[in-house]
Amino acid sequence: MNLKKWANLIITLTGVAMPAVSASPAAGAKEDDEHVTVHLADSAGDMLLVAQAKRLASQMFAGIEVKIVWRVGLPAAGQKGVIGIEIVTNTPESLHPSALAYSRPYEGVHIRIFWDRIQRMPFPNKVLAHVMVHEITHILEGIDRHSGEGIMKAHWSDADFGSMGIKPLSFAPEDVLMIHNGLKTRNSSAQSTTGQPERTSVTVSGAGK
Repeated sequence: MNLKKWANLIITLTGVAMPAVSASPAAGAKEDDEHVTVHLADSAGDMLLVAQAKRLASQMFAGIEVKIVWRVGLPAAGQKGVIGIEIVTNTPESLHPSALAYSRPYEGVHIRIFWDRIQRMPFPNKVLAHVMVHEITHILEGIDRHSGEGIMKAHWSDADFGSMGIKPLSFAPEDVLMIHNGLKTRNSSAQSTTGQPERTSVTVSGAGK
Protein backbone atom coordinates (compact mmCIF):
# COMPACT_ATOMS: atom_id res chain seq x y z
CA MET A 1 0.00 0.00 0.00
CA ASN A 2 1.25 3.47 -0.91
CA LEU A 3 2.38 5.19 2.28
CA LYS A 4 1.62 8.62 0.81
CA LYS A 5 -2.06 7.69 0.77
CA TRP A 6 -1.96 7.93 4.54
CA ALA A 7 0.03 11.17 4.77
CA ASN A 8 -1.26 14.21 6.59
CA LEU A 9 -2.97 12.53 9.49
CA ILE A 10 -4.96 15.32 11.08
CA ILE A 11 -5.67 15.32 14.77
CA THR A 12 -8.66 17.63 15.13
CA LEU A 13 -9.51 19.00 18.54
CA THR A 14 -12.61 20.85 19.63
CA GLY A 15 -10.69 22.96 22.15
CA VAL A 16 -7.20 24.39 22.68
CA ALA A 17 -3.96 23.56 20.83
CA MET A 18 -0.25 23.67 21.80
CA PRO A 19 3.31 22.40 20.75
CA ALA A 20 5.82 19.26 21.14
CA VAL A 21 9.42 17.69 21.17
CA SER A 22 11.27 14.60 22.30
CA ALA A 23 11.91 13.08 25.66
CA SER A 24 15.01 11.01 26.20
CA PRO A 25 14.16 7.30 26.17
CA ALA A 26 14.70 5.09 29.17
CA ALA A 27 15.20 1.35 29.34
CA GLY A 28 11.93 0.99 31.25
CA ALA A 29 9.79 2.45 33.97
CA LYS A 30 10.97 1.88 37.51
CA GLU A 31 8.76 0.21 40.04
CA ASP A 32 8.09 3.48 41.88
CA ASP A 33 7.44 5.56 38.76
CA GLU A 34 4.04 7.17 38.29
CA HIS A 35 1.60 4.78 36.71
CA VAL A 36 -1.82 4.74 35.12
CA THR A 37 -4.24 1.82 34.92
CA VAL A 38 -5.69 1.33 31.44
CA HIS A 39 -8.62 -1.00 30.89
CA LEU A 40 -8.83 -2.35 27.33
CA ALA A 41 -11.93 -3.86 25.77
CA ASP A 42 -10.98 -5.29 22.39
CA SER A 43 -13.49 -6.42 19.81
CA ALA A 44 -11.01 -6.13 16.94
CA GLY A 45 -10.34 -9.85 16.85
CA ASP A 46 -6.64 -9.40 16.01
CA MET A 47 -5.07 -10.33 19.32
CA LEU A 48 -1.49 -10.41 18.02
CA LEU A 49 -1.48 -6.90 16.54
CA VAL A 50 -3.29 -5.46 19.56
CA ALA A 51 -0.79 -7.15 21.90
CA GLN A 52 2.08 -5.70 19.85
CA ALA A 53 0.48 -2.24 20.03
CA LYS A 54 0.06 -2.49 23.82
CA ARG A 55 3.68 -3.51 24.22
CA LEU A 56 4.91 -0.59 22.10
CA ALA A 57 2.63 1.89 23.87
CA SER A 58 4.02 0.69 27.21
CA GLN A 59 7.58 1.16 25.93
CA MET A 60 6.80 4.67 24.72
CA PHE A 61 5.45 5.70 28.12
CA ALA A 62 8.29 3.90 29.90
CA GLY A 63 10.63 6.23 28.02
CA ILE A 64 9.22 9.13 30.07
CA GLU A 65 9.10 7.03 33.27
CA VAL A 66 5.38 6.33 33.22
CA LYS A 67 4.14 2.79 33.74
CA ILE A 68 0.99 1.50 32.05
CA VAL A 69 -0.85 -1.16 34.04
CA TRP A 70 -3.11 -2.98 31.59
CA ARG A 71 -6.42 -4.54 32.58
CA VAL A 72 -8.93 -6.50 30.50
CA GLY A 73 -12.39 -5.07 29.86
CA LEU A 74 -13.87 -1.65 30.50
CA PRO A 75 -13.65 -0.09 33.97
CA ALA A 76 -16.64 -0.25 36.27
CA ALA A 77 -19.01 2.70 36.17
CA GLY A 78 -17.78 5.44 38.49
CA GLN A 79 -14.31 3.93 38.92
CA LYS A 80 -11.87 6.77 39.48
CA GLY A 81 -8.33 7.34 38.26
CA VAL A 82 -8.42 4.79 35.45
CA ILE A 83 -8.66 5.00 31.67
CA GLY A 84 -10.93 2.84 29.54
CA ILE A 85 -10.10 2.08 25.91
CA GLU A 86 -12.64 0.42 23.66
CA ILE A 87 -11.34 -0.91 20.34
CA VAL A 88 -14.25 -1.29 17.94
CA THR A 89 -14.98 -2.36 14.38
CA ASN A 90 -17.84 -1.77 11.92
CA THR A 91 -17.64 1.96 12.60
CA PRO A 92 -20.50 3.88 10.96
CA GLU A 93 -19.21 6.27 8.31
CA SER A 94 -21.21 9.05 9.95
CA LEU A 95 -19.40 8.65 13.29
CA HIS A 96 -16.47 11.10 13.30
CA PRO A 97 -15.88 10.56 9.55
CA SER A 98 -12.28 9.48 8.81
CA ALA A 99 -11.41 9.51 12.53
CA LEU A 100 -9.09 6.84 13.93
CA ALA A 101 -10.13 7.45 17.53
CA TYR A 102 -11.60 9.88 19.96
CA SER A 103 -11.17 10.56 23.65
CA ARG A 104 -12.88 12.63 26.35
CA PRO A 105 -10.10 14.56 28.10
CA TYR A 106 -12.47 16.61 30.26
CA GLU A 107 -14.46 13.56 31.33
CA GLY A 108 -11.10 11.89 32.01
CA VAL A 109 -11.79 8.21 31.32
CA HIS A 110 -13.03 7.07 27.94
CA ILE A 111 -11.28 6.46 24.64
CA ARG A 112 -12.74 4.75 21.58
CA ILE A 113 -10.47 3.51 18.78
CA PHE A 114 -11.74 2.54 15.32
CA TRP A 115 -9.70 -0.53 14.45
CA ASP A 116 -11.46 -1.11 11.12
CA ARG A 117 -9.99 2.20 9.92
CA ILE A 118 -6.51 1.61 11.35
CA GLN A 119 -6.06 -1.92 10.04
CA ARG A 120 -6.03 -0.67 6.44
CA MET A 121 -3.01 1.53 7.12
CA PRO A 122 0.70 0.68 6.83
CA PHE A 123 2.16 -0.69 10.10
CA PRO A 124 -1.31 -1.01 11.72
CA ASN A 125 0.10 -2.31 15.01
CA LYS A 126 2.45 0.67 15.29
CA VAL A 127 -0.20 3.16 14.20
CA LEU A 128 -2.53 1.66 16.83
CA ALA A 129 0.17 2.09 19.49
CA HIS A 130 0.65 5.75 18.52
CA VAL A 131 -3.10 6.40 18.54
CA MET A 132 -3.33 4.77 22.00
CA VAL A 133 -0.48 6.91 23.33
CA HIS A 134 -1.87 10.07 21.74
CA GLU A 135 -5.34 9.59 23.22
CA ILE A 136 -4.07 8.43 26.64
CA THR A 137 -1.96 11.60 26.72
CA HIS A 138 -5.06 13.71 26.04
CA ILE A 139 -6.79 12.04 29.00
CA LEU A 140 -3.79 12.49 31.32
CA GLU A 141 -3.31 16.14 30.36
CA GLY A 142 -7.03 16.71 30.80
CA ILE A 143 -7.30 19.34 28.09
CA ASP A 144 -7.63 19.61 24.31
CA ARG A 145 -4.21 20.58 22.98
CA HIS A 146 -1.60 19.82 20.31
CA SER A 147 2.15 20.03 20.02
CA GLY A 148 4.37 21.24 17.21
CA GLU A 149 6.26 17.95 16.81
CA GLY A 150 6.15 14.33 17.84
CA ILE A 151 3.36 12.17 19.18
CA MET A 152 1.04 15.08 20.02
CA LYS A 153 1.44 17.14 16.85
CA ALA A 154 -1.68 18.13 14.93
CA HIS A 155 -0.67 16.55 11.61
CA TRP A 156 1.16 13.25 11.21
CA SER A 157 2.98 13.62 7.90
CA ASP A 158 4.19 11.00 5.46
CA ALA A 159 7.59 11.25 7.18
CA ASP A 160 5.95 10.64 10.56
CA PHE A 161 4.26 7.49 9.29
CA GLY A 162 7.56 6.33 7.88
CA SER A 163 9.25 6.99 11.22
CA MET A 164 6.63 4.90 13.02
CA GLY A 165 7.84 1.89 11.07
CA ILE A 166 11.39 2.42 12.38
CA LYS A 167 11.08 3.99 15.83
CA PRO A 168 8.28 5.63 17.82
CA LEU A 169 7.49 9.31 17.61
CA SER A 170 8.62 11.20 20.70
CA PHE A 171 7.01 13.37 23.37
CA ALA A 172 7.51 17.12 23.66
CA PRO A 173 9.02 18.33 26.97
CA GLU A 174 5.81 20.21 27.75
CA ASP A 175 3.81 17.03 27.20
CA VAL A 176 6.07 15.11 29.57
CA LEU A 177 5.55 17.77 32.24
CA MET A 178 1.78 17.86 31.76
CA ILE A 179 1.52 14.05 31.80
CA HIS A 180 3.37 13.78 35.12
CA ASN A 181 1.39 16.64 36.64
CA GLY A 182 -1.82 15.00 35.48
CA LEU A 183 -0.80 11.66 36.94
CA LYS A 184 -0.02 13.22 40.31
CA THR A 185 -3.48 14.73 40.40
CA ARG A 186 -5.22 11.54 39.28
CA ASN A 187 -3.30 9.25 41.63
CA SER A 188 -3.52 11.48 44.68
CA SER A 189 -7.21 12.32 44.67
CA ALA A 190 -10.47 11.12 43.16
CA GLN A 191 -11.24 12.96 39.97
CA SER A 192 -14.45 14.95 39.87
CA THR A 193 -16.16 15.57 36.53
CA THR A 194 -18.86 17.85 37.95
CA GLY A 195 -19.37 20.87 35.73
CA GLN A 196 -16.87 19.74 33.10
CA PRO A 197 -17.90 20.29 29.46
CA GLU A 198 -18.66 17.18 27.41
CA ARG A 199 -16.00 17.58 24.71
CA THR A 200 -14.12 15.05 22.67
CA SER A 201 -10.64 15.01 21.21
CA VAL A 202 -10.68 13.35 17.80
CA THR A 203 -7.87 11.80 15.78
CA VAL A 204 -8.76 12.29 12.10
CA SER A 205 -7.22 11.02 8.86
CA GLY A 206 -7.82 13.03 5.74
CA ALA A 207 -6.48 10.18 3.63
CA GLY A 208 -8.56 7.91 1.47
CA LYS A 209 -11.31 10.44 0.79
